Amino acid sequence: MKASTKAALISALVFPGLGHLVLRKGKRGLLFIVPAALAVFYLLRSVLQLVDQLMEEVNRGTLPLDPALILERVNAAGGDNFATNLASLVCIVCWVGAIADAIWLGRRNAK
Repeated sequence: MKASTKAALISALVFPGLGHLVLRKGKRGLLFIVPAALAVFYLLRSVLQLVDQLMEEVNRGTLPLDPALILERVNAAGGDNFATNLASLVCIVCWVGAIADAIWLGRRNAK
C-alpha cells in the first residue's frame, strides 16, 4: 500500500492529522490534530452537560422517562447555536483537509 493511501486512510478512519505521522510530517499533522481535538472536546463537553442536566431532571421526577418528551427537551435545549455549529465545521474542515493533504504529501514525496 502506498504511503499516501495509508496516511489518508488513517486520517479518515482514526483522527485527522494522524496520517501525517506516517508520512513523518508531525508538525504539519498538528495543524489538523489540535483544532479538531479542541472542537471534538467542546462538542463532547456540550453533549455531556446536556445529558447531565436531563438525567438530573429525570432523577428529580420533573422529566418523565418518555423518549418523546426527552427528545423534545433535547431539541428545546438550544444545542444548535453558533459555537456548536462552528465546532462541527472545524471538525469537518480538519477531517477533509487532513485527508486531502495526506494524499497530496504522499504523492509529492513519491516523486
